Amino acid sequence: MISEKTYRPNAPLNQFVDYIWIGQAPELNIESNHYAPLFTELIFNYGNIFQVEGQNIENFKSKFVHQIISGLKTEPFKTKVSGTYNCVGLILKPFCYGFLIDKLGTHDFEHLSEIIYESLFDCNTPNFIKLESHLVNLFSKHKMDSNLIKYEEYISKKNIHNGVIKDFNLSIDISQKTFIQKFKRHYKITPNQYFKLKKINKAIQLIQNNKTYNLTEVGLSSGFYDQSHFIKTFKKFCGYSPKKHLSLNQR
Repeated sequence: MISEKTYRPNAPLNQFVDYIWIGQAPELNIESNHYAPLFTELIFNYGNIFQVEGQNIENFKSKFVHQIISGLKTEPFKTKVSGTYNCVGLILKPFCYGFLIDKLGTHDFEHLSEIIYESLFDCNTPNFIKLESHLVNLFSKHKMDSNLIKYEEYISKKNIHNGVIKDFNLSIDISQKTFIQKFKRHYKITPNQYFKLKKINKAIQLIQNNKTYNLTEVGLSSGFYDQSHFIKTFKKFCGYSPKKHLSLNQR
């Protein structure tokens, strides 16, 4: 039997962390396929085998814990769990991948793994407040680039189209090439790939929230004005068609 707990942090940590999860089971053997997510995930494995296979995966191993950073992807990925399952995951904002890779060292990850174990496992009741306090201090080191903040705001207000990056570049004081380089350093995918990822995740959300949705309407509502392009892009990011995803959610 799997035991699961989740915790949603307060401000200011929620600028970086959407939620924290704990998963535990004395024995678990499972392999799963997942569509490309719209978040970065930092996983601490205190159990036996926990593997993540796909794009933008970094593994750090110390004596007592296996840490995994899973960034944004443009294709499906796989997870495999075998043996004792004892994990903690931090679901982070998309831009956090670059910060974790560029700013944190082995000592930071090992210290964080100790704090997590003390706060969530080495006590009768998980102490999320203690962990949250430490994470606030950790993420306070990160200063988000103002142009990336503008970009997030811009694409949230605009209909997504092929020329949007060029249009956005007119509103900032750096070249398009420099902006793309900065973006890739933080997100590990290009701005155009990020656009598509946001659109596909919006389509998935629409299907999951309304299982009777017409797929043509889903494509249009997600920013795809060509149905064949919508289907092709969906398959690339998810590994199957929108129609199959709809049928899976109708079961």
